[in-house]
Amino acid sequence: MSFEFRPLRDNDYDALADLLNIASAAEGHPIAQTGAEFCEEFESIGVDLARHTFGAWHDERLVGATYVVHVASETRHEMCYVFGAVIPEFRARGIGRRIFSDGVAAAERLLQASTSPVPKFVRTETWQTNSAAMRLYERAGLRPARYFADLRRNLVDVPKPLTIEGVRIVPWNVARNDEAREVKNLAFLDHWGSVPMSNEWWKSHTTGIGSRLDLSFFAVNPDDKIVGYLFSRRFPNDDSLLGGKYAWVDNIGTLAQWRGRGIATQLITAALHAYRDDGLEHAAINVDSENPTGAYRLYESLGFSRWRETVVHWREVSKS
Repeated sequence: MSFEFRPLRDNDYDALADLLNIASAAEGHPIAQTGAEFCEEFESIGVDLARHTFGAWHDERLVGATYVVHVASETRHEMCYVFGAVIPEFRARGIGRRIFSDGVAAAERLLQASTSPVPKFVRTETWQTNSAAMRLYERAGLRPARYFADLRRNLVDVPKPLTIEGVRIVPWNVARNDEAREVKNLAFLDHWGSVPMSNEWWKSHTTGIGSRLDLSFFAVNPDDKIVGYLFSRRFPNDDSLLGGKYAWVDNIGTLAQWRGRGIATQLITAALHAYRDDGLEHAAINVDSENPTGAYRLYESLGFSRWRETVVHWREVSKS
């Protein structure tokens, strides 16, 4: 059996989406990503198809692929993610090892070319059920660093909205997007693996495919300054695979000096009511299992329960 190895081209986005959907379903986690989503993501974060993607083709079908996402940073640390998969029936043929090695090499080149003084890491993420991928990462010198969990709850009986003196929950205003980005970056300074988001990245993330600003909120203080936020996303294509209509709490944060007052609870309860009023059936959120703010316990207290888990591996890259 012969394979062609080459970078992805601008007409390969649908093939990449199909590949990753098949691979995720094989791990018991069906998803319906689209080529348009990958096109938007790659263009917004500067993925160079010729240099940052690696594909394996058999009979003109994409059967394996990796791609590299460089997250530049001047603070804390700098990362290159290596994402990818191989279709199950083509595994154990050396395809994953080859394209992953190519991806790691590209990530190392990007990091070593950076002039940022912070530590630099190659990073991956996979479902906890994917033991073959984890073995591949560990053979390449990456080690488990963190565990993340998707939590979910139904919207049949949602908690009553919470009122906090001196804090109002208001609809997301796109005109205040940059203020919200600054709050996000400050709120996540003590979160593992987080680096500041650029204006371009944040704009694409909050206004692109899946964005539901009509289901998103700001928490503002008496001076009308944003002190917390909740950003929602929605992917209707996933509904039939997941067995219900899901909304995602994609990102939520509170400024450190405003924590401990219930603002996150206030934001989440507002979102849950908005989701239900929109005819949705489930809410989901992704959380760091060791989140320093106690978020995991908070979400459980609001009726969320563990659904599925991913594992992050990483390895520090030495200077060139």
